Amino acid sequence: MTHQFRVEQNGDGTISYAWDETLNRMELRFALENNPSLIRPLVTYLCERASAFGLCEATLEKHVGIALEEALLNALYHGNLELSSTDLCQAGDELLASGEAASIVHRPQMAPYRDRQIHVHATLTNEEAEFVIRDEGPGFDYAVCTPLVIDDGELNRPSGRGLLLMYSFMDEVRFNTRGNEVTMLIRRDAA
Repeated sequence: MTHQFRVEQNGDGTISYAWDETLNRMELRFALENNPSLIRPLVTYLCERASAFGLCEATLEKHVGIALEEALLNALYHGNLELSSTDLCQAGDELLASGEAASIVHRPQMAPYRDRQIHVHATLTNEEAEFVIRDEGPGFDYAVCTPLVIDDGELNRPSGRGLLLMYSFMDEVRFNTRGNEVTMLIRRDAA
């Protein structure tokens, strides 16, 4: 990503700043409250940064966005709010029937869930983008879940869809031993 820093005085007396030096590394950190409306804007921002570094063209940018969104939604619902796939299916049924899902509306306001955050650390270079997403929940046994999801490969299954999309769209996906942090990489040579 090439930029140059310039200071220019405009005709109206205001000053403009521009950055034009070579930028070869960017590190970003975010802490999100348990609010699903924060996820899409963050995903858009991160995808735009990856695209600016030339790491993905339009189709790949959409795939990276899907993987990031799934990881963030998993961190929110399964991690911080500790909702199972069954809970989420029931909440979906409630939404369809009444327009509101009590479990999803009230859970973020209850202890200990209300104090938890989603932590995102993104490192972008000219060669790769690394996205680390960590929730403050108990984690899950990814060693058991992941092979079942990958071997099945079924997008319509009641659980594991997010994992399947993450593994499908990223070059590398790995979890910490607790299962509450996922690291996903997209590399230029694979793009």
